[in-house]
Amino acid sequence: MAQTEHTTNDADGRDALIAQRCPYSDIVLFGGDREPLAGYAELDTLRESGPAHTVSSGEIIYTTYDLVQEVAQRADVFHSKPHDPSSSEEAQFALVPQTVDGPLHVKWRRLLASSFSPGAVARLEDSLRARVNELIDGFIDRGHCDFTHEFALRFPTAIFLQHIIGLPVENLDQFIAWETDILHPRSTDPAEQRQTVIRAQTEVTAYLSEILEERRKTPTEERGTDLISRAMEWQIDGEPIPHEDLLSFYLLLFEAGLDTVTASLGYGFHHLASHPADRERIVADPAIIPNAAEEMLRAYSVANITRTAVADAEVDGCPVKKGQRFILSVSAGNRDEQHFPDAATVDFDRSDISHLAFGAGPHRCLGSHLARRELAIAYEEWHKRIPVYEVDPDIPFTENRSTMMGLNSLPLKWDPSTTRK
Repeated sequence: MAQTEHTTNDADGRDALIAQRCPYSDIVLFGGDREPLAGYAELDTLRESGPAHTVSSGEIIYTTYDLVQEVAQRADVFHSKPHDPSSSEEAQFALVPQTVDGPLHVKWRRLLASSFSPGAVARLEDSLRARVNELIDGFIDRGHCDFTHEFALRFPTAIFLQHIIGLPVENLDQFIAWETDILHPRSTDPAEQRQTVIRAQTEVTAYLSEILEERRKTPTEERGTDLISRAMEWQIDGEPIPHEDLLSFYLLLFEAGLDTVTASLGYGFHHLASHPADRERIVADPAIIPNAAEEMLRAYSVANITRTAVADAEVDGCPVKKGQRFILSVSAGNRDEQHFPDAATVDFDRSDISHLAFGAGPHRCLGSHLARRELAIAYEEWHKRIPVYEVDPDIPFTENRSTMMGLNSLPLKWDPSTTRK
């Protein structure tokens, strides 16, 4: 009895300390829409009231640069495994290797590294520039566009589909619809959100399974060099990768490759359209674009990463319980005044841009070289041809609430006489 009483008291004390150090917040992180950039304002306010909070869904959210970085790097305790590994739905859609940790995760990254190396990205240069200009050709004479739907969704996704994973670009509209349902379900009802996500993931997985079976029927020498074809031949520890793991890997590629750059482009161009002096600097001196792109990635980071504690631990003097779920808000951490002075201000001359936009630790984004090049080329080619533009004040638009922040649309307008055909 004494041991039981001691354990209970320890648990009560731990829970009390968690409640004290991670106070409850009614911030709504997922589902529905809000005013553009409202998410950053909400996260800034949350961080200013404390580094850690417990949200209504039960997760603890970390909002400071140091805590986000620390937890992301402690992969021995904070795993990226599914919320409930015993759930058949979550097990079915566990994203390999995103939800894999330890030595197996390292082996997967080694297999993937060559596809996203600086050299591999450099070979895509001409295709990237051609795609940007092809899209601009479609609306430049019109004098306006929905930047999100006519450019940001269609530029990086087409490149990733066609040149990286090897899916037919003519199915782009269907891919975008699936991607939106998976990462940005619009319902505010958690059950409806889950149903939307599971339905889309089920449809994508069925589609990818058909592609995989077709490739298996194709002679090896005729399959091409895309990731879907190459991964079929991969081995880990001398054994072929199981069919289910391949499908999980393809689903991860599909989800990761079709959204992050899209969201970053939306916020970047919204900033430039709303801050003429910054836009004019890019037009006058394209050499600043790499630094400008990094600064906008910092100020408008889009990721809120989930982790699960697989052991009891301690973070910032606060106990962590095994099984507890966490949200590492990169979006908040990269705007931490303690790390970046005047953090909410975009400053193209900022010298320290050691941001966490691509994560930290063993799960740091493997596609960061590609993302950076896509962003830089989009800024370069767009401003060569459409140097003066603004947000159309007569067309309302919103921002979504989801793990991956993003603008649902972005109405831009310009005078066609100022453009370069």
